[in-house]
Amino acid sequence: ATSPQGAARPAQQPSQAHPSRAPAKPAKPAKPAPQAAQSRPALRAVEEDDEPVSEEVEVPRSKAKSGAARAVFFLLLFAVPLAAGAYYAIGQWRALRMREVKALLAKANDLLKTDTFASYKAACEAAEEALNKIPDSPIAHAYLAYAYTIRSGEHERDDAIRQRAEEHLKEAREAKSSDQTFAHLLAAEALHRFYTGKGAEARTELEATVKKLESENKRPAMLQLTLGIIQMNQGDLEAAKETLEHAQSNAPDDPRVYVALGNLARRRGNDGVALNNFNSALKYTKNSHPEGLLGTAILILDQENPGQGYVTAARYVKTLLESDPPPSPRQLALGNAVRAYLVSRVSTDIPLFSDKAFQKTLEEGTGVSADAAKARSEIQKAEDQALALDRTNPELFLVRGKRLVFEKKFDEGAAEIRKAIELNSQMAHFHVELARALLKKQGGEKEAEDALRKALALVPGSPKLLSLFGQVLFRQRKVDEAVATLEKSVADPKLKNPEARYLLGRIYRDEKKDYEKAAGLMEKAAAEYFSDSSMAASVYDDLGATYELKNDKDRARANYEKSLNADREFSAAYCHYARLLAKLGDPKDRDKQKDVAKEYLKLDAQGECAADMQRLAQ
Repeated sequence: ATSPQGAARPAQQPSQAHPSRAPAKPAKPAKPAPQAAQSRPALRAVEEDDEPVSEEVEVPRSKAKSGAARAVFFLLLFAVPLAAGAYYAIGQWRALRMREVKALLAKANDLLKTDTFASYKAACEAAEEALNKIPDSPIAHAYLAYAYTIRSGEHERDDAIRQRAEEHLKEAREAKSSDQTFAHLLAAEALHRFYTGKGAEARTELEATVKKLESENKRPAMLQLTLGIIQMNQGDLEAAKETLEHAQSNAPDDPRVYVALGNLARRRGNDGVALNNFNSALKYTKNSHPEGLLGTAILILDQENPGQGYVTAARYVKTLLESDPPPSPRQLALGNAVRAYLVSRVSTDIPLFSDKAFQKTLEEGTGVSADAAKARSEIQKAEDQALALDRTNPELFLVRGKRLVFEKKFDEGAAEIRKAIELNSQMAHFHVELARALLKKQGGEKEAEDALRKALALVPGSPKLLSLFGQVLFRQRKVDEAVATLEKSVADPKLKNPEARYLLGRIYRDEKKDYEKAAGLMEKAAAEYFSDSSMAASVYDDLGATYELKNDKDRARANYEKSLNADREFSAAYCHYARLLAKLGDPKDRDKQKDVAKEYLKLDAQGECAADMQRLAQ
């Protein structure tokens, strides 16, 4: 009665609560419980009592298991779709980002092909934006290395731009390479080395790469273009010509290739070829490429008598200076220098034209006044602006030197060209321009010879340099050496070199008395001068005199007429033609003889033939 077990049993009353069950077994004798067992009486009841008590105790444990299962179930029910949705959303975001990056890089690539200062800046912006989205993009780094290198080397002297170029070069080298980064990265590396004084190293490595790619039947137009530019600026004009022609065949619509070919042809003295290439660069950029505009304007101003070309040159220079967006500081500087050269030439030439209507056309078309004081003020202003923008550009001193030589200030002009050479002695055409300036100066032949020898050391075998060198030798009466040099310059029959052929023809006529050979050389020179009317007129006039010495009066007459047809203002041809008609003495030519003599007097009433022409005009 006093034990816990005995007290618990009557409360259950199993026979009444469960009548279907068998009577409960008699209780076991009570045993003294240990002290620990007495502290847990309910647990003993659970272990020894019947099933209902056991179920009643176990219910909370089952409910715990069921709650956990429900939690896992609901977690899976909501989490799995949520995770799947998040995965899908992330995938969509990544795909969108990749599309945006591809679009930005495609935009940058297209802008790089445009080859203007504004397009290089815009290409940098597009590639930088792509890099913000994918920081380790090798393509973006390669594009930026290329764009910043060209900006630093060709457009703006800015240490920050140069540093950006070097940073992206490093990043592009370390990033995983691909075909898309290969050309831009190699071109950027080569140009960076060239601009930092390692041109020989850059050329050697790039030549090997280009040769390897060409042997694999690949078309590395960008690398060929870069190599050609380096070769040209090092003075190897023949190698540059071959390389750039390959680049042009592989990239027939690239304005940068045509500009390089135009500059090359101008340095080689092939003005017609240079003009065609500059025109092609302008065609592919809707007449907006700064280098095409400048190259054409300089080419026109280098001619003996530009005439209507002055208007074209003025329009191109104005287009450059007023461009929006503006060209680079270096291009603006050169544009101002060329404007000064243009003003000097036009203001000097306007009074020389007899046609008043044409004088007005030049003034209105160029915006240049014939007033000497106004012209001098504009020249000074333009050159001051040029030097303020880019004082270290040797081309500015070269253009100013040409202007001074045109104004017959030969010593001052030569001094300016020497400044250009001091800034960059590897430019062969600087030495050529110095020689030309010195040849216009009395007694300057020896200095001119020295300048040309330096140029020939940079470009051995150049036909144009050999031609000019032959002139210098002839001026010093080194006749045999001059003939040998000029023969080398015209050795290639496919190469146009009318200047050398013309001089060589005169030497064979006047010094060697070989009229047949002289006539053959002059015939070819006249044909090659077809685009230069004043020079063609001069050659035809000399050809007429050569046929006179051969006693071939019919050919002499025909060539004097060709001379007058080429240039109606070439007074010498009128003089020689009138004298020939008088010598022939044909009564049918009497009126023609008078007319020709009168035309001479209209053009040059005080000329050396004036006395003869007054007599023949009677």
